[in-house]
Amino acid sequence: MSKEDILSALKEVIDPEIGINIVDLNMVKALEIKDNKVSVTIALTVPSCPLSHTLTQDIQEVLTQRGVKEVNVKTTYMSREELEDLRRKIQSNRERQIRTQSIGGIDRLDKGKIRYLLAIVSGKGGVGKSFVTSILGVELRREGYEIGILDADITGPSIPKIFGLNSRPKAGERGVLPVESETGIKVMSMNLIMDDPNAPTIWRGPLINSVIRQMYTQVDWGDLHFMLVDLPPGTSDAPLTVFQSLPLDCVIVVTSPQDLALMVVSKAVNMARRLNVPLLGVVENMSYVKCPKCSERINLFGKPKGILIAEKLKVPFLGSIPIDPKIAELCDKGEIENYKSEEITEIAKRIRVTMIKNVESDLPPLAWSKK
Repeated sequence: MSKEDILSALKEVIDPEIGINIVDLNMVKALEIKDNKVSVTIALTVPSCPLSHTLTQDIQEVLTQRGVKEVNVKTTYMSREELEDLRRKIQSNRERQIRTQSIGGIDRLDKGKIRYLLAIVSGKGGVGKSFVTSILGVELRREGYEIGILDADITGPSIPKIFGLNSRPKAGERGVLPVESETGIKVMSMNLIMDDPNAPTIWRGPLINSVIRQMYTQVDWGDLHFMLVDLPPGTSDAPLTVFQSLPLDCVIVVTSPQDLALMVVSKAVNMARRLNVPLLGVVENMSYVKCPKCSERINLFGKPKGILIAEKLKVPFLGSIPIDPKIAELCDKGEIENYKSEEITEIAKRIRVTMIKNVESDLPPLAWSKK
């Protein structure tokens, strides 16, 4: 094979982090051909890339299929300048995808045995999005539904802590088995995989995107009535990957009464709309606090604005959640499943009814019933 033939073949090798072939990514740095033996040197994006073994296998397989007798793959890593050029190329490609409202080279994943798939998002951090995700899962589980929670907040995962989970996922016949909470909620999170849950996840966007897709596709979730996806705040790579890749039925937006939170929540709403993901509604967290003596409502962060923002954005208002010291106490202990409140029960019921009403007409009857 000539050098041109080999480069043409290597265009079939896709970087699993980025979704683009290694030739177009300028990862192929050297080629040596001698007596039907080929040596390929590729530059990884980071030293000790966790997916380097996969790339090596793919290169060997592609060239062996074309008759190369022996394939030797060597690895190095990109310089700072090369990484910056790569970052600009990826960012330009992503912006073009958003403008055209297409999913580009990202395949829409299959829904499998999941009945309803919804993402919980926010415009900014600190509004209690992970708590809303967790307690919604708890309430739906109490009604007898099979629930799964995918913690897509890769760099700041908190779902395992809230549920008191610290055991590692195990391998099953059809994929990795999620860790189950005391009441049977299935959870998959980056913190359940890492050796040290306190270690920072210092990853670039493409690797985060790849991990999110793997936690969805390579985990044996089984039969679920509801899968809840806890997203990091904002409109960065991780939310974009979920919106483009996962077959979402709808999105719930979490906000709080502060003007700052309301100012940025519209970004998350507009992102969902631009990517054609239906909005189920808005939940206002930390809306007020009840006086323990007289039950008077105290607007600690100002007058509640959840209804106002819902009307402004033309989406349903799903309810307000008060500040309750018991929430922080149980989350710190990993005992969120012991928390109950009338307000949250009503919100969960409203979400379930609204979702089924909006989605059910497009789906066949349930193939299996809830327990």
